[in-house]
Amino acid sequence: MIVSGALLTNAALAQDPDKPVSPSGPKSALKSEPKYDSTFSGPIVELSAGKITVSRSILGKPAEKRTFWIKSDTRIEGKLRMRAKVTVGFVTTDEGDIARLVVVRTSQKQPKK
Repeated sequence: MIVSGALLTNAALAQDPDKPVSPSGPKSALKSEPKYDSTFSGPIVELSAGKITVSRSILGKPAEKRTFWIKSDTRIEGKLRMRAKVTVGFVTTDEGDIARLVVVRTSQKQPKK
């Protein structure tokens, strides 16, 4: 019993105390989610190399459009195209809303029975 306790103590001391330990393991550090403050979801209504405009409709309210800047560090998951449904994680700065993460939602077709 004393031997196994000593092994655990030595293993704990061998780790670098300044290095954060990821609960999901080393793979989660490779693909960490960019930091953003808010999200906005809806279909793409305008698309250019540096900007994306997304529209969303909420029942009982008028449709709302929002334009986001796409920078070199913006992570895009999926293929951007007109009318594709997306969720944009963004930060608001003096130059406007900057997209940090854009996730394209794919439609799941139900198999025919």
